[in-house]
Amino acid sequence: MKKKLWKGLERSAFFGICFAALIAAFAAVPVQAQQATVSIDTPEIVEGSTVYATVNIDSVENLDAGQFDLVFNPDVLKIVGVENGSIGEAEVPVQWRSVDNGKVRVIFNLEGVTGVSGSGQLASVGLEVIGGGKGDLRISNGLLGDTEAHSINTDWGVTEASGIGADLRDAEAEDTQKAASGFEAVLTLIGLTTAMYLARSGQR
Repeated sequence: MKKKLWKGLERSAFFGICFAALIAAFAAVPVQAQQATVSIDTPEIVEGSTVYATVNIDSVENLDAGQFDLVFNPDVLKIVGVENGSIGEAEVPVQWRSVDNGKVRVIFNLEGVTGVSGSGQLASVGLEVIGGGKGDLRISNGLLGDTEAHSINTDWGVTEASGIGADLRDAEAEDTQKAASGFEAVLTLIGLTTAMYLARSGQR
């Protein structure tokens, strides 16, 4: 009777350890957050006209602040203004300045500490078309942050979105790989423990 009771307790303890190890393994693997997407919608460029391009954002979560550069051909375009955007009912208050000939930097910080989620526009860009040819308006060096000061996983739609943003994305990929390795190690440990338990049970 005591032997059966002991074997039952041993079996319960074994499965309890395996269950706890599985929970720890899943907790160690970070949940992949939904990726936000930023893109530029540029209207037809006609020399001598003033047009507006929009910097659009889709599927962002808990956005609090960010920055990006607008790079363009200064022989064709002149940025005359960058206006606030909006996501849902939340206004995105932007500030901008010229970095050099052909580049403007835009930064924003939403009011409050709650962040905003959804899709909308980060900014509206006023463009004066001063010459003929391609304006080549694009985004570079983009970075978005949430209310906890973490980088938001973002597809900027261009390889130019490097610098700080690229370094952060590389770091996040490395952390994910390390967590996955830890998860595999725990599963291996569970498998070995199971095999040892079954072998011992078969000997009895």
